Amino acid sequence: MSYINQYSDIFKNAKHIHFTGIGGVSMSALAMIAKSQGKKVTGSDISESDSVLSLRAHGITVTVGHHADNAIGCDLLVYTAAVKDNNPELVFVKTNNIPHCERAVLLGLLMAQYPHSVAVSGTHGKTTTTSMLSSVFMSAKADPTVLVGANLSLIGGNYRIGGSSYSVYEACEYCNSFHNFFPDAAIVLNVDADHLDFFKDLEDIQRSFIKFTHNINKDGVLIINGDDKNCRIVMESSPVKVISFGLGESNDISAADLSFSGALASFTALQNGKELGRVHMNVGGRHNVLNALSVIAAGLYYGLSFEDIADGIAAFGGADRRFQIKGKVKGAVIVDDYAHHPTEISATIASAKAAGYAPVTVIFQPHTFTRTKALMEEFAASLSKADKVIVTDIFSAREINTIGVKITDLRDRIEGSEYISDFTAIARYITDKAADKGCFILMGAGNVNQIATLLDME
Repeated sequence: MSYINQYSDIFKNAKHIHFTGIGGVSMSALAMIAKSQGKKVTGSDISESDSVLSLRAHGITVTVGHHADNAIGCDLLVYTAAVKDNNPELVFVKTNNIPHCERAVLLGLLMAQYPHSVAVSGTHGKTTTTSMLSSVFMSAKADPTVLVGANLSLIGGNYRIGGSSYSVYEACEYCNSFHNFFPDAAIVLNVDADHLDFFKDLEDIQRSFIKFTHNINKDGVLIINGDDKNCRIVMESSPVKVISFGLGESNDISAADLSFSGALASFTALQNGKELGRVHMNVGGRHNVLNALSVIAAGLYYGLSFEDIADGIAAFGGADRRFQIKGKVKGAVIVDDYAHHPTEISATIASAKAAGYAPVTVIFQPHTFTRTKALMEEFAASLSKADKVIVTDIFSAREINTIGVKITDLRDRIEGSEYISDFTAIARYITDKAADKGCFILMGAGNVNQIATLLDME
């Protein structure tokens, strides 16, 4: 934790912090936390956005475009992992020997201020679980600080500044960002092959999670999915106390008598085989039952009553873009879902079918060229579980297509699927095909959700 001590002094003495890429979900939250601690905060981003407008409304000057002049006067610059070495603001601070750090470093530093910090990690489900755990802490009146990767209606945004020793935040594995975090408790929901533009292979990802768990405070706890074979590999080398969760009876926290009613789920929670009580959820799917079990484990570890934990889970209605119902067209339900990995896609389609929607049509926008190519066969297999699939152009995000992957490569692997590039044309397709009891899922981590704005919904 030597860098924590180094940057702690830098942050403490900084009067003016500039954020390069301030409009991002995590960056905007960090900027507001820094402002709450009395710092002058400025920032820049490549375009206008709702996040930028919100920051300005809170008195933060945000410039559109990256220019060296934006960083003049700052004594600490924070940048996102997407910022390149030739960014003029980053070049300016390096040339003038002004302290600078990547976003994850500042997040690790700020979260280290909380004695009871919970880092939620895993290839899938981080945002939902962070949100659910936040609901539990708030139900228990624990007044947590929260940083979450989506808007959460419960806290009116993507962050909450609490007044207690508790913090809950997402710990993303991409670029080994979570190696900058030193939590009191860490949740590992699952370990799967993803971000293969950075990681070499699944074993490389496993090693990354193992290193992360070694950052947990020596008196802390690792809360981990005992049903996940890759998690069990991570668990074996844990240097701290381990609490396992899962549907298997051998786990410390498990579930019995699962029941699914439409889009909702309920189960009896067990601790070491002993019944704790019934849990009723306002979200569905086995994946969300697993998320809830990790939340129960964390709540019990911190001494919360089971009643408060169950109430908090029941109060959680889902995070933004996580099977979020946007409205109806001719009786067909329009759903926005962030799923962008085959495992997530399978879980989302299963949830839709369990809720009784028929037919289930997926409008899928792959996220990044490298992920699409690396997981092509897995994407095809997962998407084939839907009744109908429409694929649209790959969302490039941070990448340039230097590997020659094409969206038609995916379309051709899914029987009966279609490729439609234009969002307006997709909206017409939905309107033409909509029928009562059907479901259209706008699926992906890019901008596919914008199709909802083109629909005349009830």
